[in-house]
Amino acid sequence: MRPRSQVSGKLDLMRTAAFVAALLAFAMPLACQAATAKAAKPKPAAAKPAAESHFGTLTAAAAKGDAEAQYELGLAYRDGHGAKADAKLALIWFELAATNGNAHAAVEAAKAHQDGRGAKSDMVQAGQWWYRAAVLGDIPAQDQWVDLVLSGKIVSVGGDHGLKWIAEKALDGDLKAAMILAEAYENGIGIAPNRSEAEGWYRLAALLHGNVEAEFRLGRMLLSLPAGWRVPSEEEWSPKEADRKTDRPFGAVWLSTKPADSEDKAIQLRPGIVEGGRLLEAAARRGHAEAQYALGMALVGGMELPLDMVAGVTWLEAAAAQGHTEAMMALAEYSAKGQGFFAKDPVRAYVMYDLAAALGEEGAPAAREAVAKTLSQRQLARARQMVQEFRDSQGL
Repeated sequence: MRPRSQVSGKLDLMRTAAFVAALLAFAMPLACQAATAKAAKPKPAAAKPAAESHFGTLTAAAAKGDAEAQYELGLAYRDGHGAKADAKLALIWFELAATNGNAHAAVEAAKAHQDGRGAKSDMVQAGQWWYRAAVLGDIPAQDQWVDLVLSGKIVSVGGDHGLKWIAEKALDGDLKAAMILAEAYENGIGIAPNRSEAEGWYRLAALLHGNVEAEFRLGRMLLSLPAGWRVPSEEEWSPKEADRKTDRPFGAVWLSTKPADSEDKAIQLRPGIVEGGRLLEAAARRGHAEAQYALGMALVGGMELPLDMVAGVTWLEAAAAQGHTEAMMALAEYSAKGQGFFAKDPVRAYVMYDLAAALGEEGAPAAREAVAKTLSQRQLARARQMVQEFRDSQGL
């Protein structure tokens, strides 16, 4: 059995509240009549006005679960027809009718939450009711919900229906839709994480649109792929179909565990290291600060990519020049230790820590003061001069 969603729980709560409200509205006149019947002699009943009679009929039908009556009762309370206008009661009946399958009521509930009528303005709630209306077949509601997602006003991709609608936009060439799907699948935003789906949508954004952010995220994702096992001697790579052996698979075959039957021929490799590094470098060369930092750290670490301290430090410096505080902190540490540089450079370390501190990086002020204690007065003056020169060059 699938777990009930928050929307389902909300709808059940609204159904109960509306049912109670309906019973009260329907029962209170009867109670008043019973209380006064003993004190007064019965008089011939006067004919009720048509509007009052219709309202009573609607209330009775709505209390019994009639979705159309619930919707009409919501309209009556919204517009003050047959009853005193009451936005809160109108919203209750709209939500109950929408829960029972009335698409028009779902639209009214969405508008009420969006505009703050009957409840505090809440785009998340509005989005849920736009989604409900769309699922019930209202095409304008579907377009409205997709627009809210693409504009960032709501973050959930809904469910299977929402994924389908956003995917249609992405396949029609909408870059933002492709990125939203990729991020949702990568991080599990509203759906279960799916690395393969995320990779596919990032590829679409990077290759079709040339988007540098997608290039960076795809490179980072590929570089983080865990190592797998391959048996190269059993793979076929001949470009000529006539030369291929039919009993061998064409291309790389990755295995999660070491194959027992080919233990002496199996090797462990990381599937994303080459393409991931290439994509990160491409994004870094286009000026993407996060890509520059990620590439630099991968190179100086020597784990995700082959160790190259000089190239790694160069990319960290590029990121730091754009105000990337984590890159500044890393450079300061390597400068103080002399890693990636010709020798220890505490002056450079002070400069990097000071710049990071000015940008609010936690831990930078304490690290800067610790380095300052190791500097001579001349070195400290030079470090402060370098900081000021950098700020002047950046217009800070």
